[in-house]
Amino acid sequence: LYLPWAAQKFRENGGQIFNKKIEHFGELYGDYDLVINCTGMAAKELCNDRKLVPIRGQILKVNAPFIKMAYYGDYDTYIIPGFNGVTLGGCRNYESWDMKESKYDSDSIRARCTSLVPGLRTAKLKYAAVGLRPHRDPCRVENEFLEVPNRGILKIVHNYGHGGYGVTCSPGTAKYATKLVRDAWTGYSKL
Repeated sequence: LYLPWAAQKFRENGGQIFNKKIEHFGELYGDYDLVINCTGMAAKELCNDRKLVPIRGQILKVNAPFIKMAYYGDYDTYIIPGFNGVTLGGCRNYESWDMKESKYDSDSIRARCTSLVPGLRTAKLKYAAVGLRPHRDPCRVENEFLEVPNRGILKIVHNYGHGGYGVTCSPGTAKYATKLVRDAWTGYSKL
C-alpha cells in the first residue's frame, strides 16, 4: 500500500518514473545529473557487489481481527496486524534464492506464532508469501563519482542492502542519502 501512495505523491510533486533496464550506470550519463541507486538485489550485478546476498524470507497472512498489537519473539518470530490481515513470520535463509513456499517454514512459523498467541491456532490462512531481502554488511549508503570513459563523471548515491530491516532503518538511511545527494549536488562531498 505504501509504495503506490509514495509513487503518486512523487508524481504529484513533478516527479517522473521511467522503466528502463540498464547494464551499467554509465548508460545514464548525459540523461541524468545524479542517480540514486536503490536497486536492491539488482545491485549485486549492477554494482558487481559481492557483499550483497539474498536472505530468503517467508510469511503467512492470516485472518485474525482480534490481533491489535505486534508481537516479536525468539527465532525471528513476529506477529504484525495490518490492513489486509495479520502477518506471521518468519525465517532468514542466508544466500538462498529459493522462491518456493516451504511447508517446513510454514509449519514452523505457525507453531512459533501460536506459542506466542494461542488464539492464532484457529486463524484462517489467507496465503503464504516468499521474498528475497537484499542484505549487505554493512548496508551501502554512500556517494560514488563514476568516471564514464570519454564522457565525464556521473554522480551516484547508493542506498541498498538493508536486508530484513528496511522498514526500521530506511527512514534513517533515506535521510543520510538525502544529505549525500545535497553534498554531491553542491560538490561538497568527494570520494
